[in-house]
Amino acid sequence: MANKNGWLRVIRAELARHPKMDERDLLKLAYHAVFGGDHLLVDPSRYGEGVRAEWDRLASEDPRFPGEILQPIDPEGRTARIHLAACKALDIHREQLIELLAGQGKKLGVQADYERRWGDTVELARSGEIPFSTETLVRIGRRTGTPHHGPQYGFASYRIVNDLLDPEMAEGLRRLGVVR
Repeated sequence: MANKNGWLRVIRAELARHPKMDERDLLKLAYHAVFGGDHLLVDPSRYGEGVRAEWDRLASEDPRFPGEILQPIDPEGRTARIHLAACKALDIHREQLIELLAGQGKKLGVQADYERRWGDTVELARSGEIPFSTETLVRIGRRTGTPHHGPQYGFASYRIVNDLLDPEMAEGLRRLGVVR
């Protein structure tokens, strides 16, 4: 796993996007960084239905869309959030995007890596490098299951790309016009 400085950069970038994020949002970020989107890839049909429903609710020029289409969420730059509003605004073909994302390889994150990442998060809060309650982070870090965003997080419409460096994923994103 990468050092704390790389993780700190990821957290600060997320804070810049979502200044009202809370500890639950940080937990979700850490979860996605380690485990990717595997929890949604179990049922490709349901995955596609979820993306279609969310896509249809998005305005093609949504003022809330954050601009960048890919947001790296791990210090290694392998795992990223792909923002659906940005995809729609760039006229990315929805069904091809669903096919690519639903068919991606699993990340197969390891619980021990997640615990180390969360420990680094608590240390960053304890040292004052990130503006979160150490006590709250310790408490919510004991939870199990997939975390959810808090009510103040703000607009979010994304899916997870488990491995940007996977040759098939990289080529698929290039063909769709997501990357050059």
